[in-house]
Amino acid sequence: MSEPRDLPVCIIGDSFVAGYGDETGRGWTALLVEAAADEDLHLHATVAGIGGDTSEMMLARWDEVDRRRAAFPTTAVIAEFGVNDVMHVAGAEPGVEVERVDEQGTVAALRGMIDRAPRGRFLVVGPPPVLWDEVNARTVARAEAIASVCAEAGVPFVPTFDALRPGGAWMREVAVGDGAHPGPGGYAQFAETITRPVLDWLRALPDAEPG
Repeated sequence: MSEPRDLPVCIIGDSFVAGYGDETGRGWTALLVEAAADEDLHLHATVAGIGGDTSEMMLARWDEVDRRRAAFPTTAVIAEFGVNDVMHVAGAEPGVEVERVDEQGTVAALRGMIDRAPRGRFLVVGPPPVLWDEVNARTVARAEAIASVCAEAGVPFVPTFDALRPGGAWMREVAVGDGAHPGPGGYAQFAETITRPVLDWLRALPDAEPG
């Protein structure tokens, strides 16, 4: 058994980080904190999820992370994003739709996050599937681009799409909800998917302030 440990964590992202659709108000972030506590890892979590946020919008509000780290320099940062980037909106030409953020924009925003995140204390959680096949196809491609940048920068990347897409509570609850957000059962499946690699990463972080 590991020694009990306290660790500040800032989790920034979109509506999935905020736990939209979960009437209990917990989402996967609370389940992650609970799972950590069961292993004597006490996470002091700041959850900064905003519905509809793209990667570029997250980078634009990165001062939320900076303020947390100013108060607690050893804060670990977890980011989840991607689905909103690939959603279509009306383009400049009539009748033409474009992605809210193209791949180049997502990559640039992620690199900006990496530049501003604490060295060695930043992890990215990949985007999950939604109900619509065309959105999922774009999400898969965008997740691959995100994973590639993370690998290049030495940032851990924890995928979710393949684990959640085949079925289970996530897709069942997404289908009966708004097409994107599940209820508590779906978020429990999400948490089960990411908890072990995330907790292993958190446990391995040094106690000293990052240099």
